[in-house]
Amino acid sequence: MPVIVPICPPSSGNNGEEEEYDDTPREWSLLEFNGELVPPIKSPEDELSGPMARRMELGAIRFTSEGTPIMTVGTHELKGNIEPLKEPFVIMRKRKRLDVGNNNSSSTEYEVAGVIRKKMQFIQYPKIIMR
Repeated sequence: MPVIVPICPPSSGNNGEEEEYDDTPREWSLLEFNGELVPPIKSPEDELSGPMARRMELGAIRFTSEGTPIMTVGTHELKGNIEPLKEPFVIMRKRKRLDVGNNNSSSTEYEVAGVIRKKMQFIQYPKIIMR
């Protein structure tokens, strides 16, 4: 028997239910790099456990007056360009709902959290900056 998983549009928060504040951006961008990103080496005492263990600050992106993205990663500056994707990607958020009227069982639904329609490509060799 197939399992049907509902996919819902983003919630507006005005349907009478208490929704937690959602600051997820509705429009996202994909970042594309050539090469390899190597995270800094930390001592075992600095390691976190759980989902935060894989998070790290990548860098900062600023835009020129012409709209060209420039990303600063450590002491390197990468110049990029923005291109539209051939097919958009959808960012989904998994939500578990408690069905009170149905023997307190829970159901899973997926909410559309955002859409990726463009990508920032950083394909040029990075420029080293001195601070």
